[in-house]
Amino acid sequence: MIAWALVDTVRELGWKVCATVRTQEAAVESASQLKPDAILMDYRLGDGGDGLAAARRIREVTDIPIIFCTAYVAGLRPEMLSLPRAQLVAKPVRPSSLREALAWATDIAKLEEGRPQLTR
Repeated sequence: MIAWALVDTVRELGWKVCATVRTQEAAVESASQLKPDAILMDYRLGDGGDGLAAARRIREVTDIPIIFCTAYVAGLRPEMLSLPRAQLVAKPVRPSSLREALAWATDIAKLEEGRPQLTR
């Protein structure tokens, strides 16, 4: 339910969503195959998955910016932000916070050669 609300917010802000996944394995696989300009990741994934562990595995194979959306901001901030190219947005997600994080990812994408820009 929360994921769908986030998808709606991302679309309302003018960006496209290329996939939504529930598990750690699916997150890693989708990031590798789809190569999006940004990844929105929750700390808690479906089926007991760990978003931070998934992000670490994704980071081993790609440098796609990762935006963590989580209610566990205080305790997880240092760990999440220790990953290169990571941002943190607190739940409940405000559209303005998400817009800023996606703009950050867009700025990174603009610096990359050979990677298409976020679609707006």
